[in-house]
Amino acid sequence: MKKRISIILCAILAAALLTACAGAADHSAPMAAPMQMELQTSMGMYWEAAGLELADADFSMQSGSGAGTAGESIAGNTAPDIEGFAEKIIYNVHAEVETVKFEETITGVNNMIASYNAFIENSSISGQNYASQFSGRRDYRSAHFTIRVPKEHLDAMTGRLDGIGNVTYINSNATNITSQFIDTQSRLNSLAVEEERLREMLSKAEDIPDLIMIEERMSHVRYQIESLTSILKNWQNQVDYSTLTLSIREVEQYTERPELNRSYWQQIGDGFMSTMRGVGRFFMNFFKWLIIAAPVLVILAVIAVVTTIIVRRKLKDMAKKKANTPKPPPYQYPPVYGQNYTAPPTNQAVGDQTEQENQ
Repeated sequence: MKKRISIILCAILAAALLTACAGAADHSAPMAAPMQMELQTSMGMYWEAAGLELADADFSMQSGSGAGTAGESIAGNTAPDIEGFAEKIIYNVHAEVETVKFEETITGVNNMIASYNAFIENSSISGQNYASQFSGRRDYRSAHFTIRVPKEHLDAMTGRLDGIGNVTYINSNATNITSQFIDTQSRLNSLAVEEERLREMLSKAEDIPDLIMIEERMSHVRYQIESLTSILKNWQNQVDYSTLTLSIREVEQYTERPELNRSYWQQIGDGFMSTMRGVGRFFMNFFKWLIIAAPVLVILAVIAVVTTIIVRRKLKDMAKKKANTPKPPPYQYPPVYGQNYTAPPTNQAVGDQTEQENQ
């Protein structure tokens, strides 16, 4: 019995492989008739050796027919044919918009989403914080949206971005996944056929070891079916709903569009005016900072004045104390051997001599 089950499993694996190859080669060329008959004969020999009728294992080698109703029950359709098959293309658009009316722009985005049956997949908005408000700075706000748009409305929604602000950057790309989609669908249909055959074998198995082998294989096939089904659903979702990534930035004034073919003197004039605007902004910001920081500057000035007065008084006291302190006597050098030593005059004698000289 175990040998019989092994033969049946080999036959199912071979059938699944052949069905996958046939599904993957739908768009290239049909299988040659002699080879098809040879493969069917080989499959019949396997199944007859296992004790089953060839009719129970009727594996058609025609393109896409190996899936049958089992493929429809899992993926919703049979193995697709490349001819007449709608292309699977994923569209992605990224746009950057600047605005001077932030609230109105956000409202415009929400209105467009509602108009085109789109939905927001991810969004974030950043605004002013306490530090910027306390210092008097204008902290410009920004927003980021990841929007899923029905593919038939993507162009219309992208064309309306000029109505909510100044579009400074836009980029779009398309990814064609038709071949990957067809190959994955063919693999899924082949696994569905294999699962159906395993169910038939499970109903005819009698020994426990055979039951365990079949159930293990069915569990593996079921895992692959669920994984491929999830991949196909994800791809189909990306195809049906394109992705629009929208970045909105609040500005004080819109970015000026540069004029082409400017003359030399016009370029000098533009640079000079830009420098003057920069100097004006510097002094305006400096004056604003000076007014805002005036309380702190006054406190620092008072502390500096008090500290200066205290330091000056300390220096004067130290100078008076140093002037009233008597000077120490000069250093007395020891006498040199062999010479007469004369003691230095005392402070009294020096004072009398100085008084005589003054007289």
